[in-house]
This record gives sequence, C-alpha cells and structure tokens, in this order.
Amino acid sequence: MEKIPKVLFVTPLYKEKIWGGRKLETSLGRKIPEGSIGESWEVSVYGSDVSPIKNIEFQNIPLTDLIRKAPESVLGKPFTKSGLPLLVKVIDAKEKLSVQVHPDDDYALKYDPKSNGKKECWYVLSAEPGAELVVGFDTNTSKEEYETLVKQNLGENVLRKWKVKPGDVFLLNPGTIHAIGGGVLLLEVQQSSDSTYRVYDYGRLGDDGNPRELHLEKALAVLNFQKSDGSEKQTKQLITYHPFPRYLFTSNDKFRLESWEFNQAQNFTFSKLGDPVTFGIFYTVSGSIYFPEFQKLVGPNETFMITAAGFTETISAFAETGTKLAFMSAGSDSVKYQ
Repeated sequence: MEKIPKVLFVTPLYKEKIWGGRKLETSLGRKIPEGSIGESWEVSVYGSDVSPIKNIEFQNIPLTDLIRKAPESVLGKPFTKSGLPLLVKVIDAKEKLSVQVHPDDDYALKYDPKSNGKKECWYVLSAEPGAELVVGFDTNTSKEEYETLVKQNLGENVLRKWKVKPGDVFLLNPGTIHAIGGGVLLLEVQQSSDSTYRVYDYGRLGDDGNPRELHLEKALAVLNFQKSDGSEKQTKQLITYHPFPRYLFTSNDKFRLESWEFNQAQNFTFSKLGDPVTFGIFYTVSGSIYFPEFQKLVGPNETFMITAAGFTETISAFAETGTKLAFMSAGSDSVKYQ
C-alpha cells in the first residue's frame, strides 16, 4: 500500500435542504449542485455518507477504506477500532432551521442504537444583520409546560435567542434546545451521529406537502428545561503566542476546537499536539496555507486533514498574513493535549 498521506483532502458531500440557500457558491466560491443546498459535509464517515479522497494517489477511494487499512496512521492509536469520531459540516441557513435537540450517548444507545449521541459546536462564519441563533431556554420551564406550548404552536416563546456575528462560537451539549436562524453561515463540528429530534417546525410543509415529522416524545425525554446560564457561548482563551497565537474555544470529552491566527506571514510546522498523537481537521476561515513539500496551496474556505502520521513526522507550511484556521480534533476522553 502507498504511504499514508501526511495531509488528506476529501470531496465535500452536499445536501439539499428545505431551508438551504446558495452561499456555499456565492460566499465561499464553490461549485455546488442546483437547488437549496443547506449543508456541506466536509469530512464524514457517517453511514453511507463517506467522504471520497482527493489526493492523487488515493483519488476517489472512500475515506473509510484508507482508515480501515491503516487506522493508527490515519487517525491515531485511540481510534484503531472505533473509526473517525467526528463529522464536520458547513451549514448555510437561508431560512431558519427547525427547533431541535440531540440525545446523549446513553439515551441513543437505548432508543437509537444505530447512531451515537450528539454533542456539537457552532463557529459562525458569516451572519446577515439581525441574524440569530437559538440556544437554550430563556426561562425555566418543564416537560409538561413546554409540551403544551408546542401543541399550541407557541414553541418559540420561551427560547433564548442570540444575535450573532462572525467568530461567535456556541457549544451545544446533548439536551440543549437549539436552532439556526436564517442568514447564518457556520462551521459545525460534532460527534459522528445523526441523532436529531425535531421539537418544533413553525408548521412548515415538507416536499410532500405535509407537515414535517416531529419527534416530540423523544425530544421531551432528553431536553434540559432549565433556563440557559449563558455558558453555551464560548470565549476564546489564549493558549500560546508562539510560534503564532493559538486560542482554545472548547476542549471537552468529544472534541476540541481551536483558532490558529497568523497576524503576519510566516513559516511554521504542524507537529505533535497531544498524547497519543491523533488526527486534526482544519478549516481555513481566512487566508491561505502553502505546503512546500507537496506544492499545494490551500485557499480560504477549504477543509483539510492532518493525519496522525503527519503530526508524528511534522509538516512544514507557510501561512499568509491574516490567515485564520479552525482546528478540530478528538476530545479529552482519548487525547491529552500539551
């Protein structure tokens, strides 16, 4: 088998959604299918939605095939049996999404054994004036009270709405009620799962002309009905200034999200960040990265993956002034970070 690439590039998987738009084309400059494209699955091994590899030596081979052949080299020692634990998306909400909630691992294991629980994090890339996210309740409520509101078509009345701007980050623990408002483009990192319970959908009709399905019983079973204390919004914490500023948004049991920011053009290396060494997924929020070893330029709004082998061997790169990278990797249950 060919040597495992230090840097992996995969083809996004685009999803048409009733609430989607065209910003992946107009704002990110991508060539996308016709229709209302709401999601780009940037890196995925979930179910049948497996990212095809773009690297020449493995072109169009499913990412799962490469992981199966060399799991430790691609993902790192903790994932030799479990596979890639994350799913990374870019979401374009032209219209607001349904109000929804995700279960934790224990509930999913019992009631949705085909999928995991779902913890996720949102990184706002752009937001139209007045655009909002729903995260949490705005008042203490109860299962009975909220069920009554939903059935009266008043499910939005007790939700906490946040005006957002680029760079805002929200951590959504299982049980947190949430929705993406219209006019928001965001990066999402989550557990590799599709366990989503739709609570409320404003009476919208699906493609078949009927009201979209709700999952009220399951949603009410997993919701946290306490008023939001605001902790869902993450603050950027400086980790180090050298060799470039690295900021931490969240390091939890399921994933880690950082911002790497290059205020000046500079050479740097991707090297070991945790023990044991594992993969990293990067999204270029702005600017560009050049890899001299591969003669590869990665421009804005692109996603790439540094394999565990890449972090072990180190990789030289050059960042232009103003480059900002979102770095996503495994959680603290499997990796101890430096």
